[in-house]
Amino acid sequence: MARTPTSRLTAVALLTTTALGTAHAGRPLSVDDAGTNARGEGHVEAWASRSRGATTWNLSPAYAIADGLEISATASRDTTNRITGTAAQLKWLATPSREAGCNVGLSGGGARSSGGGASERAAFVNGIVTCNGAWGSVHANLGANRPSGESASRTWGVALERPVRPITPHVEWFGAKGSKPTVQVGARGDIAKNLQLDGTYGRSDGESLYSLGVKLRF
Repeated sequence: MARTPTSRLTAVALLTTTALGTAHAGRPLSVDDAGTNARGEGHVEAWASRSRGATTWNLSPAYAIADGLEISATASRDTTNRITGTAAQLKWLATPSREAGCNVGLSGGGARSSGGGASERAAFVNGIVTCNGAWGSVHANLGANRPSGESASRTWGVALERPVRPITPHVEWFGAKGSKPTVQVGARGDIAKNLQLDGTYGRSDGESLYSLGVKLRF
């Protein structure tokens, strides 16, 4: 069934906020972790994604303005359907990051998509718990996404990752109320100083999802 412009825009708004992580998560995860850059440090992520016959190009800078407080933005362009998405997010750590143990964070922001003569806006909030140990890390998200003029829908996600030098693979499950969950695997690894290469493969409602990206830390 062909999507109407409005339904495509709603999908991109949801994709922007969930690829912003259910809020924005650090690549290549879609489930966010309760961690930020150190104060005065940041990164820029760039990646291409392919899903449901559409190719989307994404750029996302992030910067820690204080200890445990990070701002980020994302710009996305669906070159297949000619839809542009933007989003901004503030992420706050309620507890300090721990290499062994659990910590808690909260993020929120807004997203906008436009194209085909229509536009959509959405606001989102996301609660985050991360637990780290010698076995690796587990991340859990529970939040809500509210498109303008509509009721809010619950979002959720769970991710497991474990370093296996020289890469860190992960598996994750995430979704929103009323939609089928996405199952995704991926891996990341440094290819040069402060430069990461990453990729993912997932399945959602019988369709494949791909992404490939890089991350530059500064």
